[in-house]
Amino acid sequence: MQDYSTKQISGTLLDEVTKALKNIRGWGSVEIFVQDSKVVQIVERNITKTNQVGLAKN
Repeated sequence: MQDYSTKQISGTLLDEVTKALKNIRGWGSVEIFVQDSKVVQIVERNITKTNQVGLAKN
């Protein structure tokens, strides 16, 4: 397991964050979870926008 310290940010950690950002398709977010000064999880969320029928302003 890679050590992803927030005290000394490695190139490998930056690569992981960059990869997560590139995986977002149009709309989404990247969450970074830190525990005891270490990144323990990177979550990618892609959002699908729906057709908002009936919500148009008149």
